[in-house]
Amino acid sequence: MSKTLREIYEYDLIEEEGEDFTVDEWFNSIMEKTKDQLDVSDVSRMLRQKICSRVAIKRAIEMLSDDPFIGEMFEGQLMFNLCMGKEKYLKLFYHQMEPVLENAAVMARSHNWSSQEQKEEYLDVVANFSRKIKEETEHEAC
Repeated sequence: MSKTLREIYEYDLIEEEGEDFTVDEWFNSIMEKTKDQLDVSDVSRMLRQKICSRVAIKRAIEMLSDDPFIGEMFEGQLMFNLCMGKEKYLKLFYHQMEPVLENAAVMARSHNWSSQEQKEEYLDVVANFSRKIKEETEHEAC
């Protein structure tokens, strides 16, 4: 049986005040989920907020392997958010990300984008991310 994020990270839930849906309520909700229960909205927000980065990055890679254009609000959003993840954790997953980025670059060229600008932005993110990984792994090999 999979552990919840609260069990993995040994976090205490945040005491809630007020009735509005807040960041605290969202945080408490993801703490009660297992990694596999996290959806694209959860993972995107975790990456943006830099919360539970290792789990978020691993789950993002899984999602992007299935659909390199997945996003909560726009196509490719998860890729953009992953690229901005915490570098010290991203490095741990570089080898797993390489094939995902290669596949994304190939599929993006024939994907039906809503605009040429969106396609170019996506390809730029993938290319820059791939270049960063290549430079970092070459640097580590030296």
